[in-house]
Amino acid sequence: MKPFTFMRSLRNKLLSTLLIIHLLMIGGVSWYFFSCYGDMIGTMKDDQLSKIADAWATNKQIPALMPLMVPADKLKSAFVVQLWDADGQLRASSWPELHAPLQAKKGYHDADVGGCHDCEWRIYTRPGQPGSDIKTIQVMHNLSYMKELMVKRALSAIVPLILMMPLSLLVIWLVVRKITRDLRVASRQIAAQETHHPHNVSPDGLPDEILPLVAAYNSLLDKLRAAWSAQRQFLEDAAHELRTPVTAVTLQLENLRQHIQQGEASRQFDQLEAGVTRTRHLVTQLLNISRQEDQTVVASIENIELDDLLKESIEQLMVVADKRGIDIGFNGSTHYRLQASRSELRSLFDNLIGNAMLHTPEGSLVDVLLHRVAGQTVVDIVDNGPGIPESFIERAFDRFARSPDVKAQGSGLGLSIVRSVAEKNSIHVALSNCFNPQGAICGLQVRVTLP
Repeated sequence: MKPFTFMRSLRNKLLSTLLIIHLLMIGGVSWYFFSCYGDMIGTMKDDQLSKIADAWATNKQIPALMPLMVPADKLKSAFVVQLWDADGQLRASSWPELHAPLQAKKGYHDADVGGCHDCEWRIYTRPGQPGSDIKTIQVMHNLSYMKELMVKRALSAIVPLILMMPLSLLVIWLVVRKITRDLRVASRQIAAQETHHPHNVSPDGLPDEILPLVAAYNSLLDKLRAAWSAQRQFLEDAAHELRTPVTAVTLQLENLRQHIQQGEASRQFDQLEAGVTRTRHLVTQLLNISRQEDQTVVASIENIELDDLLKESIEQLMVVADKRGIDIGFNGSTHYRLQASRSELRSLFDNLIGNAMLHTPEGSLVDVLLHRVAGQTVVDIVDNGPGIPESFIERAFDRFARSPDVKAQGSGLGLSIVRSVAEKNSIHVALSNCFNPQGAICGLQVRVTLP
């Protein structure tokens, strides 16, 4: 995984941010509760220290103090009383083993007694009443015990926050999952659109923050549709305008043929006639691609036996095959019937088989196979021509795209027409090179996978 890829996800960003906020909130609540609870307990304890000291100050004589009779683990939670005489001698203590020194000043003090980690004490010192044997009274309690108690209380207060954190993360995860699911639905709608006939994305169910993006995308689609419509109209108008003069030139060439003498003039006339033929073919291809992309034209749908249609296409192209000495064969090992426009399917297979005969060397082979592959019916058109460079296969279906290695004449529109027909009829067309045992390209295979 690339660095920082995790934080590129909207869901991960929200969950991470929420987790950090929860941790900061737990820390803040813990500190606030610890501070407030500590102030409250400290004030209450100080008040208790002073009241205990005041109660002992009423004695005229120094009484005997019984040692604290509590378990050892509870000893530091009790109050300790010390009574001192006028000579600064400790006369009585409720915890004799605790050697807490007499504080020089009256009032409240914090002192370490014993030098251990939990031996910090809060001490209140006050003088005895005049005429009493008690000169000084000290009452203390263990601060370390109180802080430990405060920590426990603070932790118990943040338990609900800790328990709420995974619930909050789950809720956020579910909400973001719902949002991203809506986005994935919109993405699938966009991905499923036809290349030349995209439709607007519905904003229903999408969050308000995404709507400007959807509106911008739909606006771009409107501009693209307008541009494609203008381009299609231009192709159709140009083809129609060219069709009449090209047809006229073709007729004139046919009339002129009988007057051409053999030799150089005949050779140049043949070149001129071939150029006009290519021009006529280009005009026809422009008209075909314009019709294929015009959604207002509804093609008639009929039941088609695919093997019969392939035989018709091969028979029509036999003149070209005989002229170039190409052996074209058909092998149909399965039967397949589909509902489609016969003219559109003929256009698809005429272009594919015609391209195979155009690009394969004279005297070679072209095979048309109708068979089953991996549970699907496919038509394979295989030639033994020069193939297509691997880097060019993805661009082969673009308009006017021609590989620089191809020497055969063509308009560069045949595969574009094939793609348009295939998309309209849910047919998949794929190109792949054939390789000999030495790893060299020995032909091209066009696989037409039928729905």
